[in-house]
Amino acid sequence: MCLSRNNISITGTTTVPPTTTRRTKQSGLFSDVIRLPRFVLPIHYDLVLKVDLHNKKFSGSVNITVSAESSTAYIIFHRDFRREGYGVDNSSIYVESLEGKERIKIIKQSYISLNYFHILHLQTNLTKNKKYLIKIGGFHGKLEKTLKALYLSSYKTNKGETRDLASSQLQPTDARNVFPCFDEPDMKATFRTTIIHQEEYTALSNMPVVKTSWHEGGWIKDEFDVTPIMSTYILAFVVADFEYKETIFENGYQLRLWAQPDMINQTDLAMTIATECYKYFTDFFGIEDVVPKADHVAVPDFSGGAMENWGLVLYRETSLLYDPEVSTSANKYMVTLIVAHEVAHTWYGNMATMTWWDDLWLNEGFASLLMYFAMGHMNPRWNVFDMLVVEKVFPVMVKDALPTSHPVSTPITLLDDITQTFDEISYIKGMAILRMMEGYIGWDNFRKGLQMYVQRYKYKNAKMDDVWDTFTEAVNGSFDIKEIMDTWTRQMGYPLVSMRTEGDKYILEQSHFLLDPDMAPDTVSSFGYQWHIPFTYITQEDNNVRHKKTEWIKRAPASIPKTSNGWVVGNVGCVGFYLVNYDIDMWRKLAKQLNDDHLVFPETNRGSLVWDALQLARASILDYDLALNMTTYLKNEKSYGPWKSFLYSLQFIRGMLSKDGNYVLLQKYMQRLVAPVFETIGLSTNGTLPERYLRRIIMQTACDVRVRSAVAIAKDMFNDWMKNGTQLPSDYAVIIYSVGIREGGVEEWDYLWKKSQSSHVASEKQLIMNALAQTQKPWLLWRYADWVFDGDRIKTQDVRLVIGYFAESPLGRMIAFHFLMTRWNKLNERFGGDTFLLREIIGEVTSHVNTEFELNQLETLFEEYPPKIARKEADNALALIRANIKWMKNNYDVIVKWLYRHLNETI
Repeated sequence: MCLSRNNISITGTTTVPPTTTRRTKQSGLFSDVIRLPRFVLPIHYDLVLKVDLHNKKFSGSVNITVSAESSTAYIIFHRDFRREGYGVDNSSIYVESLEGKERIKIIKQSYISLNYFHILHLQTNLTKNKKYLIKIGGFHGKLEKTLKALYLSSYKTNKGETRDLASSQLQPTDARNVFPCFDEPDMKATFRTTIIHQEEYTALSNMPVVKTSWHEGGWIKDEFDVTPIMSTYILAFVVADFEYKETIFENGYQLRLWAQPDMINQTDLAMTIATECYKYFTDFFGIEDVVPKADHVAVPDFSGGAMENWGLVLYRETSLLYDPEVSTSANKYMVTLIVAHEVAHTWYGNMATMTWWDDLWLNEGFASLLMYFAMGHMNPRWNVFDMLVVEKVFPVMVKDALPTSHPVSTPITLLDDITQTFDEISYIKGMAILRMMEGYIGWDNFRKGLQMYVQRYKYKNAKMDDVWDTFTEAVNGSFDIKEIMDTWTRQMGYPLVSMRTEGDKYILEQSHFLLDPDMAPDTVSSFGYQWHIPFTYITQEDNNVRHKKTEWIKRAPASIPKTSNGWVVGNVGCVGFYLVNYDIDMWRKLAKQLNDDHLVFPETNRGSLVWDALQLARASILDYDLALNMTTYLKNEKSYGPWKSFLYSLQFIRGMLSKDGNYVLLQKYMQRLVAPVFETIGLSTNGTLPERYLRRIIMQTACDVRVRSAVAIAKDMFNDWMKNGTQLPSDYAVIIYSVGIREGGVEEWDYLWKKSQSSHVASEKQLIMNALAQTQKPWLLWRYADWVFDGDRIKTQDVRLVIGYFAESPLGRMIAFHFLMTRWNKLNERFGGDTFLLREIIGEVTSHVNTEFELNQLETLFEEYPPKIARKEADNALALIRANIKWMKNNYDVIVKWLYRHLNETI
């Protein structure tokens, strides 16, 4: 392209991708793009940070070595214009040639604040292919509890002393809020960081310290080694008085886990996991980590679950710390999962990185799948792939069945779109469709493709097509991976495969599944909402999953042979990201088989039969009579997956009926299913992780639907704990706390609250926060809800959790909805800039709203006071509510009549 301004011509390879243009209120040079032009590219940063925790501020300087990619009189980089208290000393900015140190005069500095562009207008053009040094001698900012950029965190010791620390979170676009830089994933460079800090603290960054010295005024100056070539978003800093535990590998690799001193002994589990994961992925990829050390740090205040900064991985405390005395099997599972995810990013994400944020899903989807590979390797009895289907895949399918969903690869046209890509579609659907790809190309080819990709793009960036080309090469062209996967990544949603009998075969046809088929998506798909589907199946004659067959469904219907009058089950192991609908006769055969001998089916498919049937009924494709008949066998089911599938599916129906008098019928039906299972499996704390998960979910459900024996046990255990301090079994603690709070009053509530404040185990605090939201005293719920604005009581990182806990009970949902409506402006102002927080609050609070009045309230609210960066979630919420309203009109009477029949009641 050629731009001309002030008689200065700019030529060269400076084309900006068309998806990055935008309209802004600012006009002038470079105001119509959100991507930096490629006039100059960074090569190396020398960054100095002075972190003053006593006065809660930071300052610094940075020298950036760049290469001129074209002859240009402009240098454009990112810097912050919005953060209060942040500034750059423009008079300290100089440009000079690396050869001869000739200074290039800056005749003007201008800004595009909406895009964070700082533009240097030079008197003479830079010479193409020559290197230059940009010197920025001064920037400064405040340390505040923003949970992003370089921010303030704190904790209390066992003695009640408050200790401050500084931590960072630069993904996706907050490196620019710490220091001026070229803040895009493909503008990789090396970094030499120096941190100056007070002597009572330790400084950490991505690389090991190579020199420590005294700095003027009694400060400590830590100089870190130069990083590999990497993106700005995985640069990281911590300044804290933490302690660590250490493991040194045979090759000298140093692994340290850091936490506040009183919690350092809670890092043992994570140390074991991280050690195994680094070894596993080193073998898996055939490449060692090129950073010689890894620090994993539990940060008291952290927005997400964790962040994969290369060599300095940061976590919220519940994601890294585990106390075997009080932490649950679920805590153990989550620590394992999250540590494995972050370690996987070392190779997929850090070494080889997506080019731009529209393909964030590549980083997160692959890391999410890789973490399950590692978990399965470390804990084969956990059945992690069965767990991921019911814990992760089924829930994201609900969101992806809305007309407001989006493709996993989403064009970024606005800066605010970047943060909105960090959602379940990118992470979980991305992982699910990659697992489906692994299913049809095979494990060996999948691993080969990943190895080739990381080797080829090490220290580089890649686009989605580069990934598909690499995998096509890995399978020697036996599949055109791009042709197949484009149908899954470049359009929203997923297919419903319908199977019908025609003579001696079954016809397989696909359609776009939507929870409300009458609400077509606004986006037109170039693929016509048709997918390349690897349809797998087993039959009654041969139900061995190792003998499963595959039939590809593309645009035209496909067929499979009908070898008998027995049943057929599709999507074996739920490896495919699609639902299956059968004809009525087949559904009846499947229901009969479940009731006769459910163990004939694989565990995952028992869950999927229940899940698919109830989702199809919700979309008015299958009668609820048939769908609910698929659930009656559960009184004999003693596996976690099918129960989790059922309870997650039924959560919607419970939410829809919870404000109606007939809700009691649903509670009675659930009592009939869960009571015999509860009496059979008991409350042992032994067994495999899935067995412990089953006991926990059955106990939870039995107490929720008021199975007398379960409630009595929980009440007795709560009272014994409160009066005598008897230790509770950790897997059941939250259930026992919840029953005690639900059955009690202010005395029990305040006692448990004080317990949470004195605990030094983050996972225990989280359990208690959940239980406190189960009170049936409205005024206690309102007090609790208002505390989310009090950072001394509820940390910002925990706000979305607390509001989510409200959504677990009918009364809590009502309070949470009114809280959202009456405190919206305050919520939006306080938390609207957080990548995850407001988005999750909207989703949790509105998921079961089902009246026109409430819909009108929310439509008006979001129109007059739109959310800052959660627009997509607001649109999703409104679409879901419209579907809920329609569902109530179409299905309420049918479900109530079915419940009466099965409970032998009379209307």
